[in-house]
Amino acid sequence: MNETINFKKQRELGSILTDIFKFIRLNWKPLFGMIFKVAGPALLIMICAYVYYMQSIMGGLGLMESLGSVSIFTANVTIAIFILFISGIIFYALLNGVVLHFIKSYIANYGVVVKEEVSTGVKNDFWKLIGTSLLVGIIVAVGTLFCVIPGIYFGVVLSTAYTIVVFNEKGVTDAISDCFNLIKNEWWITFATFLVVFLLYYFIMIIFQIPQYIYFFIKAISMGEEISADPSHIFDWVYVSLTSIGMIFQYLLYSMIVIASAFVFFNLNEKKNFTGTMETIESIGKKEK
Repeated sequence: MNETINFKKQRELGSILTDIFKFIRLNWKPLFGMIFKVAGPALLIMICAYVYYMQSIMGGLGLMESLGSVSIFTANVTIAIFILFISGIIFYALLNGVVLHFIKSYIANYGVVVKEEVSTGVKNDFWKLIGTSLLVGIIVAVGTLFCVIPGIYFGVVLSTAYTIVVFNEKGVTDAISDCFNLIKNEWWITFATFLVVFLLYYFIMIIFQIPQYIYFFIKAISMGEEISADPSHIFDWVYVSLTSIGMIFQYLLYSMIVIASAFVFFNLNEKKNFTGTMETIESIGKKEK
């Protein structure tokens, strides 16, 4: 019998962290497979846009020194930022959609994930996920402009927006509104949970970026004069490859944050509404009949 995780119950911080890694350990292969299948194209575009952006920045510095051509440099950077912004919004929307619909199917089928349900769910919720990305991003960005603290506050409050869209099948504005009701009186424990998860995510991410940093420093020391004259020399195929691999791991690891948001959602929902408890009681009653 396959080992399954019960999402619909209350958890302490330690249990949430343990179950995040347990869920990934038990389901990493089908989960990452679905992420690559559904969100992979957006991830590829985002990585290419980032590499193009960095090459434009580094190459543009040399270009301005030699030709004074600011307009070409500005155009290249603007195009790269625009593509990076659009592809980033789409990727994070799809990533949240895939992971959360994966969990939704996992719960509905008692530990078995039906890939068709995941694909269909993401397709049906696509525009709601995009709208959630945009609205949450705008609210957090505006909050961050005011001494950062409001941005942190709204970031924690809206951390369950995607989960409400997927699990409660709400619209974007209703999901935003429900976030405030769900997290009422639970902000600090939610903040602590995401703080710990983000720190773990950051340290794991650094490990995968070490080869890129090592290569960068070695090349910077060995080719200091050439790189000073033209910074674009740093972007050879080795550095680009290491950067791309590091970014792939970085964005795949972000699924940790999404899984954490699911556990936080069900934890808060159970405290507020006792949904999982009621379903358990109902299922026991049906079995007795």
